[in-house]
Parts: sequence; C-alpha cells; structure tokens
Amino acid sequence: MTTNPAEVTLTSPRSALAQRVVAGFGLAATVAGMVALAFSGEPWWAIVLWELGLLVAVIFCAAIWSSAGSDAQETVALRAKGTVVVAEVLDSTAEDDGDSISHELRLWIPVSGDGFEVHHRCHHYDGEKHVSVLVDPVVRTWGVIH
Repeated sequence: MTTNPAEVTLTSPRSALAQRVVAGFGLAATVAGMVALAFSGEPWWAIVLWELGLLVAVIFCAAIWSSAGSDAQETVALRAKGTVVVAEVLDSTAEDDGDSISHELRLWIPVSGDGFEVHHRCHHYDGEKHVSVLVDPVVRTWGVIH
C-alpha cells in the first residue's frame, strides 16, 4: 500500500491522443525550424542562441507527449479499480494571478475504515462543500471528478 495518497490527473484516452497530436506537430515543426536555422547564414553565435531556445521547445513538447500518455494510463487503472466517493472540502484558498483564479482545496476523502486528507489545485471550484472523487483505497490513488 502506498503511504502517501497520489493524485491522478483524470485524462481520457481521446484527450491524451489530442495532446500527443499537438505535441507531435509542435515537435516536428520545431525540429524542422532547427534544421532550417542551421543553414540560414546567420552569425554562428545567433544560430547557437536560437538553437538553444528551440531545444527548450523540443524538451517541452516531449514532456507533454510523455505526460499525456502516463496520465491516461493512470486514469484507466483508477477507473478500473476505483469507486466514486464524496469528499468534504475542509478548506479552500483562492489565488488570483490576474488572468484566472485557481483554488487550493484541502479535501477529506473517506475510505472504508478511515480516510485521508489531500490537497488539490484547480480552476473549477465554485464554493461547494463536497466534491466527487474517484478513489482506489487499496493503492490510495485518487482524482477529482470535474
């Protein structure tokens, strides 16, 4: 049994496929830009700086590709063995970054015999006192259903 409950970002296989397609196009375009830049005739130091910046974009696209697949796999496993429970919102803190408001929620997830407290960050909270959570009490994985 996992001692620390782990949150699963609920992702459907279709959503993961869409994320991978976007990341794949971004990756292909960035690599094509890197190749074209190498033959651009710019000064060597400008090419090196641009290539380093584009390398960051390649790493970013690869991370999106990887996380989309693992989130979908974790979601499938959680849906297979998990059950839906109603978690109590113990506390919520709103954080306004100027563009959007995110909420840091402290939740109590009841499972047979006991329960556990977790933290969840989202943009979907409207002040409810209870939220639905998909939880696997054996391995203590969970995901908030929005």
